[in-house]
Amino acid sequence: MAQEDVEVVREAYAALSRGDFDAALDAFDDDAEHDWSRSVGPYVGVYKGRVAARAFWTSVSEAFDQVAFEVEETLDAGPHVIAFVRVLVRGRSSGTEPVARGPHVWTFRNGKAIRFQLLQERHEALEAVGLRE
Repeated sequence: MAQEDVEVVREAYAALSRGDFDAALDAFDDDAEHDWSRSVGPYVGVYKGRVAARAFWTSVSEAFDQVAFEVEETLDAGPHVIAFVRVLVRGRSSGTEPVARGPHVWTFRNGKAIRFQLLQERHEALEAVGLRE
């Protein structure tokens, strides 16, 4: 496993959890793609580049009092890191506290993430990187 890439992933989630979007986005190439098209929440879309990703995270932070990420497992898949993540949020106006779990596929080149993809199921993430259960 490219331990450096795994550390980049873990540090990015820690930065997101403390609301430091710029530090989290430092893990990415400036033109990276952030693919949330498989999201079941309100933020469905593909966000290309740092400006679009920053706007996405700003929008998320305006909707929630808290967003926290817990990396439960990581898998090596060549230039990819699959992070199985538990996400805890608290709605700003509703106070609801849903918990989401799912795989996130990070693709790296030269130490920077060039693509992030949110998926819903473990088998989808494995298939996305050419692996099977």
